[in-house]
Amino acid sequence: MKVAFTDFVQPDLDLETLLLNEAGFDMAVADPHCTTEQEVIDFVKSTGADAIVSLYAPMGEAVFSALPDLKIVSVPLVGVDAIDTEAAKRHGIWIAHIPDAWVSEVGVHAAAMALSLVRHLPFYDRSVREKRWDYEEPGVLHRTHDMTFGLLGCGRIGQQAARSAAPSFGKVIAYDPYMPAEAFPDWIERVETKEALFEQANIVSLHSPLTAETRHIVNADLLGRMPRGSFIVNASRGALIDPDALLAALDSGQIGGAGLDVFEVEPPDPNDPLLHHPRTVVSPHAAYYSVEADEEGRSRAIRNVITYANSGRPDHFVVEGMKQP
Repeated sequence: MKVAFTDFVQPDLDLETLLLNEAGFDMAVADPHCTTEQEVIDFVKSTGADAIVSLYAPMGEAVFSALPDLKIVSVPLVGVDAIDTEAAKRHGIWIAHIPDAWVSEVGVHAAAMALSLVRHLPFYDRSVREKRWDYEEPGVLHRTHDMTFGLLGCGRIGQQAARSAAPSFGKVIAYDPYMPAEAFPDWIERVETKEALFEQANIVSLHSPLTAETRHIVNADLLGRMPRGSFIVNASRGALIDPDALLAALDSGQIGGAGLDVFEVEPPDPNDPLLHHPRTVVSPHAAYYSVEADEEGRSRAIRNVITYANSGRPDHFVVEGMKQP
């Protein structure tokens, strides 16, 4: 097989090259990276590749129609937001992913953001660096054991975030309409509606996939239901939050602080008010990252392609294709 790399963020593809060379595969790398469907089409056509490894390059009906020889797309991610999976199904193309990538890293990162917010650490840091020495300046601090930690989404990563944060909080609750009640861990209390989650939680950590249903699911109504001065953390998908609603809630004091590892547009506009708001702590979509996790994700994305070539099925997939190697 020949593998086309449409885009990547790491400084080189040495790891991928080694694995593909060992398997006897050829590879081609887009330079510059593909950022539109037409660029994907032009690049893959020029290479004659029948497999794609991508990160954020968009792929939908136009791409799959224009590339009849394409058999599999593999992403080194849990989510496949940039790919139209229904279009892939229609064309019989396998879409492979890594369902348990970076569980520990993202869960710990979300919990770290949550704990830093409830203890006002980013706010203290800012004020001290600006030569103010006042423990009351960021607002009232409450005992975390009297607080409720909430999860919007209770999958692998959400549960890891809860395990990391739970010892510091009095209760952990979660809303996940796709998880059966019997599948909930016995130490997490299941709530029946998203409204109930936001009404009861002092801090909500988001761990939901981005779909048409969940886009801007965290809106003015849900933020307004939280106890005044509550916190929200997003290390999942930026578009889960309506940014205008969050900004208004921060400005009014309804939300006491937000931890944002992801934004609706990345990288965000340098003038994005959420970047500069005194009640936010931000990171550059880094929750997934560790040296070990990066190597694991990259290598498993390649192994999905190799396993498919050897057996007709990748190790992990979100779309079961019809095309054979």
